[in-house]
Amino acid sequence: MNPFSIKRILRAPGKQIVSLLVCTFLAVTSCYLFSYRVEQARSLAEAYESAGVLCVVTDITGTQSDHLRMGYGAVSAVTDRTFYRLPDYVKEPRMTKELLFNESVPIIAVSCPACADELDPTRGGGVTLFREDFFDSDEMICLVSEEAYLSLADGIVSGGVRDPCADQRFVETVTEQVELVPAGYFKGVGEKIFIPFETGMQLCNTISDGGRVDSLSFLAKDNTKLDELKDVASDVFGTVDPYAETGTRSFALTVHDENLKTTVAAIESNIRRTNWLIPITLALAITAGLLLGFIATRNESNTYALMRSVGMTKRKLFFAALLEQLLLPLVACAVMGAVFRAPLGALAVFLLYALGCTAAVLRAVSVSPTKLLREQE
Repeated sequence: MNPFSIKRILRAPGKQIVSLLVCTFLAVTSCYLFSYRVEQARSLAEAYESAGVLCVVTDITGTQSDHLRMGYGAVSAVTDRTFYRLPDYVKEPRMTKELLFNESVPIIAVSCPACADELDPTRGGGVTLFREDFFDSDEMICLVSEEAYLSLADGIVSGGVRDPCADQRFVETVTEQVELVPAGYFKGVGEKIFIPFETGMQLCNTISDGGRVDSLSFLAKDNTKLDELKDVASDVFGTVDPYAETGTRSFALTVHDENLKTTVAAIESNIRRTNWLIPITLALAITAGLLLGFIATRNESNTYALMRSVGMTKRKLFFAALLEQLLLPLVACAVMGAVFRAPLGALAVFLLYALGCTAAVLRAVSVSPTKLLREQE
C-alpha cells in the first residue's frame, strides 16, 4: 500500500470519518433494502405455494354447493385429461354422493378425506384405515364410526341402499342389498357410513338413473395460474349469477382466492416500494462520492502539483489519492455486507460511491503542475 495514502488518512481524520459514516449509513440502508426485497420475494413464492385455493362448483346463483345432482360429465371435466384441459389445473378433487342405507342412515361416497369433517384431521376428525387404498378403491368397503365398528357382531355392514334423489319414473330397482366390509373407522360416534366414491358411482348406476354427484370441489394445482384456470373452467362451468332463474340446470365455479389476492397484493406493494428506494439509495451513493471526493481534494491542488513536480506520474498520483478516499468506505461496506448478509447491496453502494469519488479525484489531479504554479505566481 502507498505510504502516502496511509499518512494522509492519519493526518486528516475528520474528512475520513465523514466518508466512513456516510458510507456506513448508505451500506446499511442498501443492505437492508436488498435483504428485504429477497425476503419479500421468498414470501411471495411461499404464499403462492402454500395457499390452498379452493374451487367450488355451485348452482348458477352461487347459493348451494351440495345436493346439486350433477351428471358424471362434471366429474369427467375435472378428472379426465383425455377430453378436457381443466384437469391440468386441478389438485385433490373432492366429490361426494349421498345415498340412504336402510332408509334412514346416510351413506356418503367420498373421493378423499377432505370431503367430510369426520375424516379430515385438519377439521377435528381423523380416520384409522386398514386399507391405504380406500379412497381409490371401487370395492364394497366402508368406514364407520369407532363406536359402530366396535359393536359390529359379524364384521359386516349389510342392508339396502337407495338413492333419495333418483327419479323413480325411469328406474325399476330403487333399492340394492349390499354387504360392506369395514376398511377402517373414524373417531367418535354416529351411524353415518362412508364408502369410496367409485363404489358409490357403481351403486348409482344400479339403483338410479346414472351417477349423479352431490358436490364437487378441488384445489388449484398452481396458484400462479388462477386466471388460466378460470378461463379454462369457463368451457365447462358458468359464472355465478345471483339473478339467474331458480331451477336452472347450469352450474358455476367459484374460485375462493380472496385471501391469496390480499396477501399477494400486500407483498407486491412492498416489493414495488423497495424497487423505488433501492435506486434512490444508489443515486445518493454516487452523489455522496462525488461531493465528499470534491470536498476532500479541493484544497489539495498544491500538494498534488508538488507530487507531480518531484516525479510522481499522473496515474500513480490518481490511484494514491483515490485510495485515500476509498479505503475506509471499502471497510465500511465490507463490514455491513457481512453483517447483513447482503454483499450485493454493499457492493453496489461501494462501486457507485467509488465512481463519484473517481470523478472528483480525476478532476483534482488532472491540473498541470506547471499551469498551477504559474497561476499562483
